[in-house]
Amino acid sequence: MTGWRKRFAVPFVVAGALLVFGLMGLSVTDAFLRSVINSPIFGANDYAQIILSFVVAVSFPLCVLSGRLIAIDTLLRFFPARLQAFLDWASSLLGIAMLTYLAWRAFFNALEAASFGETTLLLQLPFAPSYYAVALGCGLSAVVLLLERWAK
Repeated sequence: MTGWRKRFAVPFVVAGALLVFGLMGLSVTDAFLRSVINSPIFGANDYAQIILSFVVAVSFPLCVLSGRLIAIDTLLRFFPARLQAFLDWASSLLGIAMLTYLAWRAFFNALEAASFGETTLLLQLPFAPSYYAVALGCGLSAVVLLLERWAK
């Protein structure tokens, strides 16, 4: 990975690593405290739920950037080159449309969650930032997929 791809990916990789290590530390500490002194971290599941939503949001653009999208191309290699190129573009456009739709829905879910005051069960942590993060992750993924398709 070079150029703009690397500059784009590094902050997401660092953020994802920090979030996953934070989630791991929370889970291990919670299990340890629960087992040893029978006093788990109050609201650990709420924290884990919020952290995990941010991990997912960070992962979307990285998956697109690394080319780790699900594609079944077993039969494609038997098709003529022009048909392969068309189907490649069609699948990319479908992926862009799906990611754009997910970003749009997550954004409006964030607005609804903020207006209704949706929160986690124990700690009353708001859900809206999680939805906004997923909306941003999906939106960036759609843009990256478009740029990647355009560059080919």
